Amino acid sequence: MSAVDLQSTNQGVLFDDRFLDKYAGSIISDPAVAIVELVANAWDAYATKVDIVWPKRSQNIPFSIIDNGKGMTPAQFDRRWKTLDYNRLAEEGNKSIPPADLSGAPARNPYGRNGKGRHAAFKFSDPYRVRTWRDGVETVYEVRRGTTQPFDVKLISTRDGVIGHGTEITATASEGVSMDADTAREIIGTRFLADPNFVVSLDGTLVTFDDIPTHSIQKVDVDVPGYGEVQIIMIDSQKADRTTRHHGIAWRVNTRLVGTPGWIGFDHERILDGRSSEAKRFQFIISADILEDAVQPDWTAFKATDPAWQATRDAVHSRIKEYLSTFSADRRREAKETVKETLVRTVRQLPPVGRERWNQFVDEVIDNCPSISTEEVSKVAGILANLELSTSKFGLVEKLHQLEPGDLDALYKLLDDWTLRLAKDALDEIQTRLKLIEDLDNKLRDETMDEVGDLQPLFERSLWVFGPEFESLEFTSNRGMTEVIRKIFGSTKKGSRQRPDFVMLPDGSVGLYSRDAHDLGHEVDGVSRLVVAEIKRPGVAIGSEQKDQAWRYVKELRSKGLVTEAAKITCYVLGSRIDADESAPRTEWDNRVTIIPMSYNTFVRRAEKRMLGLRDKLKAAPFLRERDIERTFLETPQDPQAPLLIDPN
Repeated sequence: MSAVDLQSTNQGVLFDDRFLDKYAGSIISDPAVAIVELVANAWDAYATKVDIVWPKRSQNIPFSIIDNGKGMTPAQFDRRWKTLDYNRLAEEGNKSIPPADLSGAPARNPYGRNGKGRHAAFKFSDPYRVRTWRDGVETVYEVRRGTTQPFDVKLISTRDGVIGHGTEITATASEGVSMDADTAREIIGTRFLADPNFVVSLDGTLVTFDDIPTHSIQKVDVDVPGYGEVQIIMIDSQKADRTTRHHGIAWRVNTRLVGTPGWIGFDHERILDGRSSEAKRFQFIISADILEDAVQPDWTAFKATDPAWQATRDAVHSRIKEYLSTFSADRRREAKETVKETLVRTVRQLPPVGRERWNQFVDEVIDNCPSISTEEVSKVAGILANLELSTSKFGLVEKLHQLEPGDLDALYKLLDDWTLRLAKDALDEIQTRLKLIEDLDNKLRDETMDEVGDLQPLFERSLWVFGPEFESLEFTSNRGMTEVIRKIFGSTKKGSRQRPDFVMLPDGSVGLYSRDAHDLGHEVDGVSRLVVAEIKRPGVAIGSEQKDQAWRYVKELRSKGLVTEAAKITCYVLGSRIDADESAPRTEWDNRVTIIPMSYNTFVRRAEKRMLGLRDKLKAAPFLRERDIERTFLETPQDPQAPLLIDPN
């Protein structure tokens, strides 16, 4: 193998030069997203100050962003910057811990999770430089797009003895972007003004509420009777962000943040569902200096029982809900129209009363639960419409209401793997067989049971207990054996095309079940498989005489030419017990015939095993708690003239 071939064989994974654009998406294509990501990285590094120089090609001013966050050591940079899909939560935890010189400050909830935000620098320059310093060491790197891999990192310089910590990203050329500095300041202001301890400046000007356009911000004074006034600053970012990390309600007291901004209050009341578009769009900043004495010592929350906090919280939450309700009025109206148009065909089938009830339901849900998406309302409304049309009406809702949370989870998982119709078919079969086992267990212990009227109908449906081969639908009746059965029992009646399902014996009954054999032309040609099931009365023991009787049936069939050497015959002799010396199976006719004695107890236990022990596992099921089992469920109507060889299925 040549050196070129060897090098090609050892070549690692290659990346097309379009990979990074697809991987990072708008992070490196949209300047608004890019600057938010870079500022968020500074937040995650627990910076308290961020300075941005906005690019201006006409003045040859390149982009740069510098923060006083924790910075990175060379090892940390290599790990974090060079790893695609860097798992921040696994590597650094779910909180951003402050640097040593800010010890005592509360931990922050980080913005980033997978490390994609660092690629935002490519929006402003390719290549770009990263200068980061920490623990006395400053390192400078150059990062550029790669040719055979997403990007290349080159170490430029390193020096010791550096004081402090932080990170700076600098463009290598003044390429400029379509967005101007004022717009950038507006975007930053709508997202990063909740915490007064996080200050951002752009081109030397501090980003403040004044940078947010009037159509995106409202300031409202709320009176709290008996305590004073608080101010709510309502910020609408217009464009829903990917996350609610920097949205929600932020409480300030004397310009200091209390707790963490979010949509769940300190009392665990959820103002908005964090998944909704509103939750990713709005931010409310409350300046509540009147609550100075209501703040807990560590500033993580307010004192839950403080009357000033309780009164202020209720007043503020009420005003925020009112604002959100006004904003979402048009959305709610559109949602109602969408739901009703989607289900118009189903709703038309409802009677007038049902249609009125359905419309009222849709209106009330959308009005009172603004956080529920239109899609979710459509699903629930669709269920309601179908319930109105169903014969059971709302009985299903009552059953669902009675379920425990764990049962609802189990139902959800069940519907993931099964359709309801398929699950019902499977459960119906299980129920039928378990009730059959229950009935067998009860009746086989009762010596007053009649073999023909009580036991044979059960055994007709129990061939599957003997083994999986008897599950086959090919085990069907063979009318040609009617005459033979009459001869076995000495009947002098003329043969007919009809026959009994089973024949009485002095101490029990016998049934024959067969599967046809076919010749090369697919015509029926005798019997390939025959099962003789002799059922003794409860209380009768099985000995050699009972085995001999089964063998006599087969010999008679053989002598009449009704079974040939190609047939395999199994005789089951069932009774309450088996003589100690006769428990082993007996074989005849060169092993073509097997005679198996079986006690009723063994038969029932075998049935339970074939059903995977479900009888015991499901003993609390309603259909097994009902001891008076309906025979009509277990039995098919018996025609006294029906053929003897029945279909076990």
